[in-house]
Amino acid sequence: MIRLLVADDHALIRKGLVQLIELEKDIRVISQASNGEEAYRLAKELSPDIILMDINMPVMNGITAAKKLKAEKHPSKILFLTIYNDKEYLVEALKLGVEGYILKDAEYDDLIKAVRTIYSGGVYIHPSLMQEIEDSNEELLRKELTPREIEILKLLSQGYSNKEIAQKLFLSEKTVKNHVYNIFRKLGVKDRTQAAIYMLKNQTILQS
Repeated sequence: MIRLLVADDHALIRKGLVQLIELEKDIRVISQASNGEEAYRLAKELSPDIILMDINMPVMNGITAAKKLKAEKHPSKILFLTIYNDKEYLVEALKLGVEGYILKDAEYDDLIKAVRTIYSGGVYIHPSLMQEIEDSNEELLRKELTPREIEILKLLSQGYSNKEIAQKLFLSEKTVKNHVYNIFRKLGVKDRTQAAIYMLKNQTILQS
């Protein structure tokens, strides 16, 4: 069972989300918060598996709450649900180490997919933002990685597991695992979150 904390200052949005999410058999909303400070306190008290959190909230915003939790190495994973669709917010969020970023205009099925992806150890980024990132950085990535590694990195950054990537690309899971190891080694990253951050970096950072 995935234990979820929902944090949003708009009561109607928050309660609507809770009602929908509680229809899922494998997800349970254990508490709700109306601001970042409350979300931070409840996270410390309840240790939810995932915090579904808005960014723009009163008292303490979502970015600050996430920053405090990550600095304390709190085990809860964080999925931002926000209206902000510009890359700068996404970069800032991922630099903090959050595991997901999805827009409020996303389909409900995408939200549930994001929750399950993050719970299983993946990283989820809203598809429209990933496309923008891929278009702007594909040429830069080609300087570091093979075409197959680029393909795997894109899927990896979208939250797919090694098994799912293997099925999509008609490869063995062992082959995908080897490619992922080489990607991490070439990029100097340690995990999927850092690989997703790499996808977001600009040319200067990539060449440094």
